[in-house]
Amino acid sequence: MIKFRTISLMFSAITLTACGQAGLTTTAPTRAMIDPLTIHSSPVVSDGLTEQTDALTASARGIVRASTVKGAMIGAAVGCGVGMLAADASACLKVGALGAVGGAIAGNAAGKRDVARRVELASPNGLVINLRKANRSMSEIQNALPNLLAQQEAELNQLTMAFATNKITKDQQDQRISEIRAERAALAEALSLTAAQARLASANLKTASANGHSGLDWHISATEQLARQSISARSSISLL
Repeated sequence: MIKFRTISLMFSAITLTACGQAGLTTTAPTRAMIDPLTIHSSPVVSDGLTEQTDALTASARGIVRASTVKGAMIGAAVGCGVGMLAADASACLKVGALGAVGGAIAGNAAGKRDVARRVELASPNGLVINLRKANRSMSEIQNALPNLLAQQEAELNQLTMAFATNKITKDQQDQRISEIRAERAALAEALSLTAAQARLASANLKTASANGHSGLDWHISATEQLARQSISARSSISLL
């Protein structure tokens, strides 16, 4: 009788264990469960920023191209005037060519009115389109950059703690720091390039405005604002 009761108790225990296991939901271990470094920069944020900075620099290049005055060298020649060309063509063209640098059109004083009437941007529509694209990209960067930098700072702190407690090696710590440094350097370079291109476009537009192209106040203001925003975003990035 005792032997039968013992067997019954063992069978009940096995049955209860099996039932308990059947009710459990098994999940694969996450990176945080198996990795001592539980804080990591979000790849979604990082990849999104890379995409936006690439789009920003592309738009900035388009802004520079579109802000360039069409036919600068031709304008310089026209500015010399027919009579001056016949008298001293080489000297006048040299002066005109020098004045055409950076999208400016300049010529002999006698022909400046003709030059002003011929001032035309390479792509007025392209300028507006690229400015709007650049503004959208900059807005995305301004929203995402602080979050990425905060994540990276938290990860850097945890890397230091993990190394101090022998959870990772010095090589592992250095490798991840190098990756973060490279990400930041790429972002900083893109923002600096955008600022430089925006300033160049602004200078081109101011020159066009001074030579008779009207209606550029908004465009000049927009390029200057883009330059300021790029510099501000760049200044928030420490290159470690």
